[in-house]
Amino acid sequence: MLQPKKHIQSHSFKKNISYFQFCIRAAVIPVALFILPIFLYLEHMQEDKGKEFLPLVSKPWFFMTWVTRFFAVLLLLVMFLVILALPAIICGQLTWFIIVVILYYPVLGFLLYRFFLYQKKIRKRIVKRIVVDDKGVHYERADGTMDEVLYSNLKEYSFSDQYDVGVSPRNKQYMLKVNDGGRIADVDFDGMDAGYYYYFTNLRALRRKYIQGIVYFRPDLRINPFVFDVYYINPVDFTFDWKTYWISLLKVGGILIILTLGSAFLLYKLVS
Repeated sequence: MLQPKKHIQSHSFKKNISYFQFCIRAAVIPVALFILPIFLYLEHMQEDKGKEFLPLVSKPWFFMTWVTRFFAVLLLLVMFLVILALPAIICGQLTWFIIVVILYYPVLGFLLYRFFLYQKKIRKRIVKRIVVDDKGVHYERADGTMDEVLYSNLKEYSFSDQYDVGVSPRNKQYMLKVNDGGRIADVDFDGMDAGYYYYFTNLRALRRKYIQGIVYFRPDLRINPFVFDVYYINPVDFTFDWKTYWISLLKVGGILIILTLGSAFLLYKLVS
């Protein structure tokens, strides 16, 4: 009589385990079926971003390049002639002129020699081409080297109140500032180096593309909202905000006109 009872209890225990496993499967399978499409969707979205994020290459404007070169050479020639004739202008007596010439022209020749050496050196580092893709920004230089600021190398700051991507003033312009592998780097899109070689027409588009890449591929980085304001970038679709740009330009122009008219009026009153 005990064996059938034991058999019944064992059968009931196995039945309870089977029922418990069934409940777990019944709960896990729907959750898995719900979560799996989400991961697949997110992965698909990341792939789509990589596919949609087509490379943007700098575009040269050769006409503007040669116009800039022509006036630059013309300005340097005028400055050279003025410097060359400076002793004759400031020296009224022949004796002083000879003394100044003996001291002045050797120093001038040495400075010109150093200037040409410096120009030869920096021309090897001239940026010939800028490419922004899903990896980062790439600078192709005249000597064949390549400088890069990759998204994967960008680091976060340890301070919670400090943005990871911001701007810094340089030569009365704002430069995009990032933490490139622990080193503070200015990402140049103003064409200061590139302008020596040729003029780029799409520097603003290159900058917007790089910032868009940071948002797409490094969402963990905190971007200062001032970045979008100072470069007139729409943070939704990363287009150039022409409306805000023209409003700012008109405000500055209006202030300059008012200051000019006010200065002219005060000058008129003082003279009269």
